[in-house]
Amino acid sequence: MSFLGTLFGQSKPATDTAPKTALDLVTFAAGLVSNTAEVDPTLDKVRGITAQLGPDQEPADADKQILFDVYLQIETYLTTKESIRTFTKDDLRSRLSPELRTQLVQYESNHKGS
Repeated sequence: MSFLGTLFGQSKPATDTAPKTALDLVTFAAGLVSNTAEVDPTLDKVRGITAQLGPDQEPADADKQILFDVYLQIETYLTTKESIRTFTKDDLRSRLSPELRTQLVQYESNHKGS
């Protein structure tokens, strides 16, 4: 390993840091919002879910559905109202793990118009 490699360490591929769970998904999206007050009321649902989880416990299936819904609301905010940066739906979703992206698309197709 080169000197700079030891100094800065190996860079991780993007897939290592890609959101892999529904909770990661919401955390990722919320972290991109420049004015968090705009999405804070939506995040109350997430706080309710995480308050009930123990360490290393996964949300129940019903809670995952809520998390996907919250993500979609934040995604809409990011792609239509975000004032600092410009995002597209494809750009945001390209950062997700393939499995999570598939779950999200499936959720979205089952809940269109809900």
